[in-house]
Amino acid sequence: MKNLKVKDWFLYGEWVNISWFHSCYMHGLSYSIKKRLGYGLSQVVTIQEKNVQKIYISQSEWKNIGQRYLNEVIKNPKLLENLLLNLRHLADKLKILSAQFKKVDFSKLSSKQQLTQLKKFHELHHDLWAYGQVPNILEFENSFLTDYLKNYLSKLGLDAKEQSKIFQILITPRELSEAQQEERAMLALAAKINFGSKSHTTAILNHWKKYSWLHFGWTGPSLLKEYFIDVCAGLHKQGRAGEILQRLKTESRLLLKDKKFWIKKLKVDDLHQKLFCLLEEILFIKAHRMDALFRSYEASQPLLSKIARDHHLSLSQIYNLYYDDLVKIIKTNKVDVDYINELIKYSVGYFDSNNIYLLTCSQAKKIFKQLILPKIKEVNELRGQCGYLGKVKGEVCVVNSSKEMSKFKDGQILVSVVTDPSLLPIMKKAAAFVTNQGGLTCHAAIVARELKIPCVIGTKIATQVFKDGDMIEVDAENGIVKKII
Repeated sequence: MKNLKVKDWFLYGEWVNISWFHSCYMHGLSYSIKKRLGYGLSQVVTIQEKNVQKIYISQSEWKNIGQRYLNEVIKNPKLLENLLLNLRHLADKLKILSAQFKKVDFSKLSSKQQLTQLKKFHELHHDLWAYGQVPNILEFENSFLTDYLKNYLSKLGLDAKEQSKIFQILITPRELSEAQQEERAMLALAAKINFGSKSHTTAILNHWKKYSWLHFGWTGPSLLKEYFIDVCAGLHKQGRAGEILQRLKTESRLLLKDKKFWIKKLKVDDLHQKLFCLLEEILFIKAHRMDALFRSYEASQPLLSKIARDHHLSLSQIYNLYYDDLVKIIKTNKVDVDYINELIKYSVGYFDSNNIYLLTCSQAKKIFKQLILPKIKEVNELRGQCGYLGKVKGEVCVVNSSKEMSKFKDGQILVSVVTDPSLLPIMKKAAAFVTNQGGLTCHAAIVARELKIPCVIGTKIATQVFKDGDMIEVDAENGIVKKII
C-alpha cells in the first residue's frame, strides 16, 4: 500500500447517514472515471466516522480532469450523450428491479436465494452509482460546462442579469422528476369532485404505494399512507389544487416555448444548442439517477433486514458493510462483530493509484494523519454557485440530518453540508438553501429549481461560518451569502 502523495487535498463531499453499503463513490472516483475516460484521480480517501462519511481528493487533479473532459465533449458531444443515455437505462432497470423487489417475501428466502437477489441489486446499484461520477467531473465541485456556456452567452452581448435568466431557461429540464410527478398527481387527486369516495380512497392508497419512498433517503423510514391522506385533505380544503395544477402545466408549456424563443432569437449555433441540451440532460439524469437509487434503498431494505436477522446483526451493522463482506457472511455464516463495529466507529477507504483498501483502527488513523487540509479563515461572506436565482434575507437554521428538522421554522434559510430527500419537508418551507458541497447537479440545486427557491451551493464552509439565528442575505444570482451585521 502506497503512502499519500497528493498535496492539495480538499473535501469533495460530506454526507450524513450514508454508509459503505450505499456509497460506491470510492469505486466510481477510483476506477470508473479512469475506465471510461482513460485518465482519472491518482488517490482518493474516504473517511467514515459513525454516521458521517467524507471524501477527499486532489483539487488540482479534479479541475484538470474536468477541463480535459470538457475539451473532449466540445470536440465530440456524442461522448457525453452516450454516457447519459447509459445512465438513463441503468436507472430505468434499477427502477424495474425495485418494483419486482416490492413483490418478494424476503422473510422466506434461503441463503442461496438471498445471494441471488443481493447480486441482482448490487450489479445495477454499483454501476449506476459508480458511472454517475463521470458527469460529476463537469458539474460537481466543478462547473466547467456551466462556465463555458455562460461565457458563450456573454459573448452574445447579454448583460449579467439577462445572461442568468436565459441560462436558467435553457438548462432547466423539461422532463419532470419523480417529486414533480408526485406533486402533480397529488394535486389532481385533491381536485377530484368525488373526494372522499371509496374510489378516491383507493386512488390515494395506490398513490402511497407508488411514492412511499419519496423521502426515504439512505435508510428510511418510508412515508406512511396517513401522510398522503393528510396532504390530500389539506390541499382539498384549500380549494386551489386544480388551479395550482393548471399553473404548473402552463409553466411547463411556457418553458418549452421560452427555450425555442431564445435559441432562435440569439441564433445559437448547432454545437452550442447540443451543449445546452446536454447540460439540461445532466441535470435531469442526476435527479433520475438519485430517484432510482433512493427507490431501490426502500425496496432492498427488507432483504437487508432478513440478512441482519439471520446473522444476529442490526440493520445499521449491515449498512456499514460493503457488498463483498455481505456475500462472505452469507456464504460462510461467520460474523466478525468487532470488525463491523470498528467500521462504524471509524474507518477509511483508501485508493492508492492501484487498489482500494478498507482500513480500521491504527491503519485508518495513520492515513488520516497524512491528510494536509487547508485551514478555515474567519469570514462573514462566502461565494458559491447559483443553484436557482433569487435574493432573500432571513434567519439561519443549520440542519444536516432529518433528526434535526424539528427545530426548523417556516421561512428560515436552510444551511446544510448537503441535502438529501429526507430533508424535503423543511426544504419546502425554506426561504432559501445554502450548502457546503455541490454543483448544479446536487440535490439542493435540483429541488431549488423545482420549487423556485433561491439557492447557493458549493460554498465549502457555510455550516462552519453561519450558525442558528444568524441573519444572512442570500444573493443567488451572484452566488454570494453574507451575514447582515
